[in-house]
Amino acid sequence: EILMFGGNFIIKGDGVDKTFLEMETPNLPKQKSDMYSSPVMINIKNNAWLGTKYEVIGNAGKGTFTVKVSGSSNFKVGEWVCLYLHDNNPELVKQELLPYAWESNMTNISTEGVQVEDYHQIVSISGDEITFKEPIMHEVDTQWDWKLCKYSYYENVGVEDLTFVGHAVDDFIHHRSWIDDGAYKPIAFMRVVNSWMRRVNFESVSEAASIISSANFSAYKINITGNRGHSAIRSQGSSRVFIGAVRDCTDGPLADQYPAFQANAGQYHACGVSKPSMGAVIWRVTWGDDACFESHATQPRATLFDNCRGGLVRYHAGGAENEAPNHLADLTLWNLYVTGTTDEKGENFASDFKWWDAGNIWWKICPPIVVGTHGNAVTFSKEEGQVTYEESTGAKVTPESLYEAQLQKRLGYVPAWLNALK
Repeated sequence: EILMFGGNFIIKGDGVDKTFLEMETPNLPKQKSDMYSSPVMINIKNNAWLGTKYEVIGNAGKGTFTVKVSGSSNFKVGEWVCLYLHDNNPELVKQELLPYAWESNMTNISTEGVQVEDYHQIVSISGDEITFKEPIMHEVDTQWDWKLCKYSYYENVGVEDLTFVGHAVDDFIHHRSWIDDGAYKPIAFMRVVNSWMRRVNFESVSEAASIISSANFSAYKINITGNRGHSAIRSQGSSRVFIGAVRDCTDGPLADQYPAFQANAGQYHACGVSKPSMGAVIWRVTWGDDACFESHATQPRATLFDNCRGGLVRYHAGGAENEAPNHLADLTLWNLYVTGTTDEKGENFASDFKWWDAGNIWWKICPPIVVGTHGNAVTFSKEEGQVTYEESTGAKVTPESLYEAQLQKRLGYVPAWLNALK
């Protein structure tokens, strides 16, 4: 494991076809039974945990920019902070899971509590009011234990123009062993802001990259090829991560019980989110047919999958049963082109597709917004509470990209760098 503590640097190759960083041997796990505990090859991180917590003393609506904080004089304009909630009050837990109810396997949310970790940059301070550059992604109610935390981070880290090469097994089986789940993890970023990874390829890796406890990170123009592995690129407990123009076309056996080889099976969990990720955008990403967008439980919220293409295979979202639901509020799927809907037991979920399956501990997604789902035919369950909003299932909608339309509205234009990725 190569640990890198610092900011303001770029790891830059001569191009994906010229510079190769190879993991010749697997990284061993802490213990073999802990299947995903292998360290990453290059870990760019700030080692500090969240710092002093100051009490939030005023309510704030979702989408607003200002919080009232006791001890606001301890903060300064320009610094990054974490708007933080860890509270297991049963009434709060009940509210957070609506329209569904808590189930006995969901021990994480009932013991650790409702967890929000929303990273922001301060633009102004007036008295006890602190105003952020970005909108707040979860309403703040002072009857719960909301805090504003000091946050240690590095800034301006880039990785670009190179290929990471691993040696993931050619007969991948999910959770069979540490070699399947975590032996070849080339890179991770932890507690970095305003950072990026672009024009980078991954070949035969267990996990491509995790962006952890970070903010305003972009990962784009990426190919994931070779033998299929465990996961792709994820926003893990980070805020406003952009994952765009990723092509995940790894090959390998169909999931678990079906050892038939399949081209374009894809990483088992495709690009997506885990932990208390907030405001992630997964834009124009193509993933495998035997996969699903990642939504790995422990309270991700407010995720947009925009104009993506790939499998919608249940259970491949990921997540331990005790950390369910897979996703909380504000999941939006816009113009998803579906290429596969059959799970590892050979069951096809193309008709009456449920987002929250009362009979299954592994598949619990709070009602999403689904617009323009097309490709392989899918019909969503008409059961009450399955979707927040559904439109145009079976046909694409205009605008093609919700993210681009929102940028156009907010900025007056779509940035050239984004247009160049299409």
